[in-house]
Amino acid sequence: MMKVRLKITIFSAIIGILLIPAYFILQTYGVFQKEKVLSDYTLAVDVNGKSYDALPLINSFAAMDKEEDNRQLYYRVDMSHIQYLFRIAYQEFDIKPSEDNPYLAGAISYQSTENEYVKTEKQYTNAKDFTTVLNFYNQDKEVIYSYKNTGKGDGQLVQSIIHQGMSRSTNGGGEAVRDPYINITALFHDKLDIDVKLDVDEEHKVVGIRMNKAEARS
Repeated sequence: MMKVRLKITIFSAIIGILLIPAYFILQTYGVFQKEKVLSDYTLAVDVNGKSYDALPLINSFAAMDKEEDNRQLYYRVDMSHIQYLFRIAYQEFDIKPSEDNPYLAGAISYQSTENEYVKTEKQYTNAKDFTTVLNFYNQDKEVIYSYKNTGKGDGQLVQSIIHQGMSRSTNGGGEAVRDPYINITALFHDKLDIDVKLDVDEEHKVVGIRMNKAEARS
């Protein structure tokens, strides 16, 4: 009986030793993170229940929570076309119906505007050294959020998300793609008083973005 227990203990210890590196490897590739990048979906804007292509927003630069309840929308914080999410929030777009894609009702045509909602600025500490900062603005040209462009999370609205299944070459080797994404849902809710909801059609691989002003909430 003692020998059986000893064998079980040794076997359990070996399994435990093998599982530890496996866990860290899987963690490195984002298996356990709660978000996923939307590279397998088409990103669309939901208008009155119909989906319109959201280009030039890029699906591989967008992410959402894996859990269905209260899904958050994330977008690469250092990509210039994040501006178009603000244009959707402020309804600065027109609809171009089309039957080209049977799973979309057409595309979004973004209106030209003088408003610049995201600007890259330099904050100098002396005549030589500076920090690059991304400032986010509302329609009244007020700064609503600032992010030091470090390429990492900031412990607030920006977090690092792994693009599962993708790798990036570095120093002759490869590593999982990890980039900074800003929580658009939280930012727009807290700073613009706008709700951002996601409608996920798994069958047709469409993620529809719905944005409603505060007064339009039910």
